[in-house]
Amino acid sequence: MKETTDINEFDNTLNAVNNLTEEDAKSLLKIIYGFVNTAMTGNGGDKVKLEVVNKVSDIYKRIPELNKLRNK
Repeated sequence: MKETTDINEFDNTLNAVNNLTEEDAKSLLKIIYGFVNTAMTGNGGDKVKLEVVNKVSDIYKRIPELNKLRNK
């Protein structure tokens, strides 16, 4: 069951990404780049890199919410 849920979440997220406006997509890419750049150039080591992966994952999970807000 977990695998099915993971596949559904993956498909839903990809669908939500496809529905982003160009402006929203560019904004999210800038935010993600900021996190990745900080992780790669900072002194936090693996702990910070793991935190960044979790933050980026959370950003993707929230894209459907962004689309709903924009469409209201």
